[in-house]
Amino acid sequence: MTRLEFDKKIKQLGLTRKTFADISKVSYSGISTNWKDDKEIPAWVEPFLYYYEKSLVLDEISKSIKPFIK
Repeated sequence: MTRLEFDKKIKQLGLTRKTFADISKVSYSGISTNWKDDKEIPAWVEPFLYYYEKSLVLDEISKSIKPFIK
């Protein structure tokens, strides 16, 4: 994943670099200065975003079915 792909993905997920830094417990300044447009970002970021997106979907499903569970 490149920096440009990362920026596009977090935007799709409704995140900013700052909120991503907060939830992933990484330095915002590290994201801004070390993750350059032409370099690959750390390998853990792509699966992190995948599971974050999956959790959002599961949260919505859970909210939808909660009224029907007794």
